[in-house]
Amino acid sequence: MRDLRPAGWVIRTYRDRPSLQPDQLYLETIGRPVWEPEHRAAGLRQISSKTKRLVLERDGHACRRCGHAAGEVYADDPSTRVRLTAGHVNPHRSGSAAEAEDLITECARCNETVKHLTGVQMTKDQVWDRVTELRKRDKQELLNWMKADGRAMSQMERVWAMYRQLPAVMREELRRDLDGLLGS
Repeated sequence: MRDLRPAGWVIRTYRDRPSLQPDQLYLETIGRPVWEPEHRAAGLRQISSKTKRLVLERDGHACRRCGHAAGEVYADDPSTRVRLTAGHVNPHRSGSAAEAEDLITECARCNETVKHLTGVQMTKDQVWDRVTELRKRDKQELLNWMKADGRAMSQMERVWAMYRQLPAVMREELRRDLDGLLGS
């Protein structure tokens, strides 16, 4: 649906029209016929599977915004598992391309929050208050992450990300192997 908006389609959701239910949409304006080859580039943005794979691997198969890895459950919603996607650093409508350097790994929840700006946006002062509560060593590590615009993953976190990418049967085998190795 959001791919159609740059092509002139106006599709409303419950965020735009309070009379709609969360699972309802309202087609207000039909835009250019993006299914026709001469109009395809007008609205559809395409991230190739190769580019998406590169972005996920580069970001350690974890959301760059909240840190959750694919398949994990959200602590505040144990019934929902994390699903990763490649999100634009700058909005597509602002000219962001579908190249790896214009994309970051985001979970679907963070991608939606950023897209619609519906989450509670903290102020600089609120974040600063939390920074000042950290130990000096943690403040220094946080500053290093800020300067690098990313967090270096530990060896264990890298192995965890690799493990989460395995099919369920192989994850179970690996769990049994590690359990046997530790004699649990």
